[in-house]
Amino acid sequence: MGQTTARVHEPRDLPSPGSRRKGHRWAGAAAAALLLPAASCAAEPGAADAADLMSVVADAPGGPVSEWTGTAADFDGHPYVPDGVAVTAAYPEFEGAEGFSQGLAGHVDRRVGDFYGGSREPVSLDVDWEVTAAGGGVLGVRLVHTVEDLHGLRQGYATYWYDAETGLTRYSSELIAGQEGLERLNGIVTDALAGHPHAGADTLWPILSTYDSMGFNADGDLVVEFDDGHLSPVREGHPPDASPGRIGVVVDAEEAAPLLSDLGERARAASALEEPDFAVPAPDAPTADRPAVPGEVTAGKDVDCAAEGVRCVALTFDDGPAETTPHLLDLLAEEGVVATFFLNGDPALTRPSVIRRAYAEGHEIANHNDQHEHMRDLPVSALPRQVATVNAIVSRETGYRVTLFRPPFGQSSPEVLAEVGAQEMAQVVWNVDSEDWTEIGPNEIVERVTEQTARAGRADRDAIVLLHDPLPATLAAVPELIGLLREDGYTFATTTQAIGDPVAGEAYPTGRNVPEAASGEPEA
Repeated sequence: MGQTTARVHEPRDLPSPGSRRKGHRWAGAAAAALLLPAASCAAEPGAADAADLMSVVADAPGGPVSEWTGTAADFDGHPYVPDGVAVTAAYPEFEGAEGFSQGLAGHVDRRVGDFYGGSREPVSLDVDWEVTAAGGGVLGVRLVHTVEDLHGLRQGYATYWYDAETGLTRYSSELIAGQEGLERLNGIVTDALAGHPHAGADTLWPILSTYDSMGFNADGDLVVEFDDGHLSPVREGHPPDASPGRIGVVVDAEEAAPLLSDLGERARAASALEEPDFAVPAPDAPTADRPAVPGEVTAGKDVDCAAEGVRCVALTFDDGPAETTPHLLDLLAEEGVVATFFLNGDPALTRPSVIRRAYAEGHEIANHNDQHEHMRDLPVSALPRQVATVNAIVSRETGYRVTLFRPPFGQSSPEVLAEVGAQEMAQVVWNVDSEDWTEIGPNEIVERVTEQTARAGRADRDAIVLLHDPLPATLAAVPELIGLLREDGYTFATTTQAIGDPVAGEAYPTGRNVPEAASGEPEA
């Protein structure tokens, strides 16, 4: 890669939740005292040059721009709605672009749901907006999400685009020409942030949630911004430190130009207009199927587990992400193997960058409940939060909607299964138990998995293997295990591929008893 012409900026000024601020609303080091007590002190950033900021053509209703506003009462349809939480939300509406209003409404609704489920002791959420571009049938809207919860005050950012040619609401990553272009941009941004005091290694991945807020400044440079804490390194037992605030990278117009899609080129032109043009022509023909979105990753490899002669095995790893998970991901990458990761809430909050990596590398992300509780022992009223939390964290960190749920210890009940189905997931246990949770060694893990996989293959055709990525013995067993299963003729697949399109509200593997509490996993 040649000389990088990107620059990093860290503007300041954090508004209080619920405020309506005019002009730019940037988060930064001024918020440090409000955030996590364990946070280290952040270096005081200098003020950004005006050219570094995304263009803003409107940030309040008026003329052709009106505004929808709502409160918590407008967002009561989510699976888990905590008591006593304040929500204020707003987004702009444009004459002739009703589809954009619907798209923004959907994105705001999802943001509220992720806040409800993915926050510890949530207090308040404020969603504010500004228009970043208007002209040539293109509109850009930047949403700013100010969150307050147990871990303090922080902001997130997402910029969406309306394309009148198609009538679609587009993600920021669609400003870039395809996944290859997004990977090239990721390399440029990684180089620009090398050595940055608040950017950890392995935090940047070319996925939707990382590149969900991009736009242009008046000079035509591409502005990329990251949520507070998105780039922060892992802090054991705590969410990443949000106190450094918003970090942005500006990619010079000349270097950005080859990366842009047709939409990106038109968005840049609209951002540079001296006078915004809010006139929105009706699309010639609404697009029935939206194009592939850069940064959206489909889990698994190209394999049909139902095809004649194909036997699939799904390696599943529970209780992470853990300190050992990056090494496991290295091993899987070396072998070209995909797996399914069933996550718990606290580890997911501590290591969101590991979730993003697993998603970026094509692994399937799934839900193992929030606190690794015995779900059969919980009151029915406690089930929605236990089921919703991991889904919300994964949605926020990757943009992916989780479709599989595994109850801890394999314990389920009709009430648990009903809640899993209500949250649009299938319940999955296993038909091969490595028994790694009994603290056996790597050789015994390999022996038990290969023997049981052969039996499961005869009974069920495909095997779903229970493993745990926090256990060093399991990681030590993985290379040999993969080699032996390959020798036995197995193809590695995700759990969804091995099952074959599981149906929400159903339990898998079908026709098998749910394991008892004494069989399956150690106490957490």
